[in-house]
Amino acid sequence: MRSPQGDPIKGTIIAVMMVVFFIYLAWLYVSPINWILGVPIFQFPSAPALIIDSIVIAPILWYVVRKWLDVMTRRSSGPAAGIDTVEPGGGKPEPGDEWGLATRPYTPQTPDMVSGPKSEIREAPFGLDDLFFVKMPDIDTGEELFDLDMLRKRAMIRARVSSGGWIKKRISSRAVGSLKSSDTIKYGRPVRSRIPTGEVGSIHVPSTIMAAIARTGKKSDGSLKIKKADLRESVFTGRTPLTIILVIDVSLSMKGSMEEVREFLERIESETRGSKDRTGIIAFKDSGAVEIQAPTTNWNKIYRALGRLKISGLTPLAEALKKSLDTIRRERMRNNDIEPLLILVSDFSPNIPLAQSAGPGHEQYTPVQDLVRTARLVRKAKVRLAAVNVDSEQSKWPRFLKRPYHEALELAATLRMKKEGLHDTIETILMVDEFRKTFGAYLVARAAGGRAYLSRDLLKEKSILRTLLSASLSRTRLREQDLRQVETYLPR
Repeated sequence: MRSPQGDPIKGTIIAVMMVVFFIYLAWLYVSPINWILGVPIFQFPSAPALIIDSIVIAPILWYVVRKWLDVMTRRSSGPAAGIDTVEPGGGKPEPGDEWGLATRPYTPQTPDMVSGPKSEIREAPFGLDDLFFVKMPDIDTGEELFDLDMLRKRAMIRARVSSGGWIKKRISSRAVGSLKSSDTIKYGRPVRSRIPTGEVGSIHVPSTIMAAIARTGKKSDGSLKIKKADLRESVFTGRTPLTIILVIDVSLSMKGSMEEVREFLERIESETRGSKDRTGIIAFKDSGAVEIQAPTTNWNKIYRALGRLKISGLTPLAEALKKSLDTIRRERMRNNDIEPLLILVSDFSPNIPLAQSAGPGHEQYTPVQDLVRTARLVRKAKVRLAAVNVDSEQSKWPRFLKRPYHEALELAATLRMKKEGLHDTIETILMVDEFRKTFGAYLVARAAGGRAYLSRDLLKEKSILRTLLSASLSRTRLREQDLRQVETYLPR
């Protein structure tokens, strides 16, 4: 147990232990089990009765202690307010865990709404030249996103530590990770074998031998030769950790949406804390993107990184995707078996292209086109991507088309594509001004092979990560009857 109050907490714990002891002692004297076994009430029980009494009272005392811990962790005042519960285990804190403070309820401060509409710059901003891309964005300049004192109060040693009640503890301390290993081939318990579709992950020896025997048949002379076509790989069941890359837009156009960004980050923390899922933070604004925290399981480090985030400047969305790919490539150099999940949180109003697109020889200003090109690199790298849009105005599309956000935008783009006589939804979005300025989330998801979400819809889900992972395994397919049904909503 760890708390800023120190001695008062120890005194409280000793008092509770004493209460538990006296409850146990009283039970031994007045237990009806003694009477059933022939021991008079108010007399110390015999050895068999003592054993049975202890077995019966142990779960009750355990429930009382758990209930007390649950109440104490939810209190906002008093000597035992917000104490931390440490799980058993030999985990050691990572370097830099100097914020060993008690966890307190965190109430984000509501920022002022941004005045005027979000940025819709489609021409090169004034003063943009080659030197603009030479200097790195100053993450420490601008209006603060998080209150540093609030982050300090939420920080605690993360080596197998959980807080906030026993119910949350059971959720956050699950096995090893979030991703079912049936989606991979190298984790968990082997359940079957299959013919390899690419690089062989783990050879399933019995199935490989049986395949070689089936191929050779009775012609074998006693020696068995295994060829490449005989190889079978194991398919595992279990869970494997994720490497989550949170790419956060801290440009000025996000000022009115930072409340949802804070809540979204808190939900990600609650779902990854206690597991081996690793989380990294990339922030982007002005001239580019900066990795402010490499992937780690230590949420103390992530808290300090989030404390640096400040809002200002423009929106280099393509550069943010490029930076995230650099991070994933570096992590794959360390461990080629990582399972990356790229979560892009933005209002998807790109107004800064890649540096090479604004240099000499490039007359057209192309922030949106560069975004599509970079998103296609994400697909090529086989990275799961979720485009989380914080723009509340986008909720009109799901209401109008009566579909989830991603399907609604795909349906709208497909209808316009048919009207214009085109053959690709991305081409349609780039051609139509209204779509190009507002369909950024779907554009990224479509080009990267991922999925677009509204942040408000995700926050209503019981588990954000489970929603993102389950959706990444399916692909949307529009049917002809869907198009005919939606056309009834459109004005004639």
